[in-house]
Amino acid sequence: MGNLYREREQGDEARRILASPVWAGAWDAYRARILEEIEQAASANVELVMHLKRLLSAGTAARAHLERIMREGEFAARSIEFDERKKAAAIGDFRPAHHKIPG
Repeated sequence: MGNLYREREQGDEARRILASPVWAGAWDAYRARILEEIEQAASANVELVMHLKRLLSAGTAARAHLERIMREGEFAARSIEFDERKKAAAIGDFRPAHHKIPG
């Protein structure tokens, strides 16, 4: 169960990062700069263009990783909530055997 709590916390942190205006500005600037460099690169300079595309892909992969952590955290939060409701229902239904109402 501890793993779910850790995943939920990591998901919350990933959500805060992705929702941050600082992150959004940095991501936009990073992406725009690489695209600008790709546009300005000589078409014959295949090595440079490929390097820039790999940089863009790496940045996109990092962002996708944060988004995956966020989704996993959301799933963990729902799992924790479900488990807590299930436990609460089991506790609420607990009655000693001699006090149970037949039926």
